[in-house]
Order: sequence, then C-alpha cells, then structure tokens
Amino acid sequence: FLYAHDFAKATLQELFTQEKLSGADKLQANYFANAVLINDGKGNFTTQALPWQAQLSSYKDAVVIDANNDKLQDILLVGNFYENNIQMGRYDADFGTLLINKGNNKFEVESVNGLQIKGQIRHIKPIIINKQNAFVLARNNDSVMIIKQLKK
Repeated sequence: FLYAHDFAKATLQELFTQEKLSGADKLQANYFANAVLINDGKGNFTTQALPWQAQLSSYKDAVVIDANNDKLQDILLVGNFYENNIQMGRYDADFGTLLINKGNNKFEVESVNGLQIKGQIRHIKPIIINKQNAFVLARNNDSVMIIKQLKK
C-alpha cells in the first residue's frame, strides 16, 4: 500500500492470502474487567471483578500485603499504560490502588495513604528498610520509586 489511508481501509482478505487466513489462530476475548481470581484451596478459581474504582486504568503488577493489621490479605495494585493508540488515549488514572480485604472475598478500594504514585509502574517488589515494610516500584522510562508501608 502506497498510502497509510489505503492500508487503514484494507480488509483482511486484501492484507493476507486465503492460505494465511485459513491457518491463522482465531481467538476470542469476552472478559475485560480488572479482576481477582479467588482460589478455594482445591484448585478451583472464581473470577471476581474488582470495584469500579479499580476499573479506571490497567494494572501491571500487584503485591499481597496486610495493610491494616487485620490478618486478611489486602492487595496493592500498580499500573498505567501510556503507549496506547491515539483513539483510546493513555491509561493513566491509577495513582496506586489499595484493595482492602473485608472478608468473604469482598474488597474495598482505598488510596495509598494519600500518596500519588505517578507514572507507568511495571513491577513492584516488597523489601525491608529498617525493619519496616517497603516497596520498590519500577517505572517505565522513569526513575525507581520506593514507598514505605504505613500500618493503620
């Protein structure tokens, strides 16, 4: 194709031979919510959509913590994705999302102690600094960030 607008209007049959199309894998996606998989301990998992506040951006990593000392496993989510196509725009609405476990597989969203974690977080790893829980956050095309876990 000589011009981008011609390529953009082309059908699959114009782009690929019938042989290529016949041999291609055909996949289907039917679940798009950010979710957590709940393990019943017997190898069975239940998919549970996260609260609406945890649907505003894409997440790339998470760490399980006990943020409020109640012996229930909470989840700290990090993410964002800037290299999306122009029509969809950047996924940049997450500043660090804390899912507080309320028991019976119910989670509520809380902010991370008012902290605003900015950027595209790709990985989060727990560490200990002076006997206190902390996390190293690897940001895409940016500096590393370290945050400490403050108990409630």
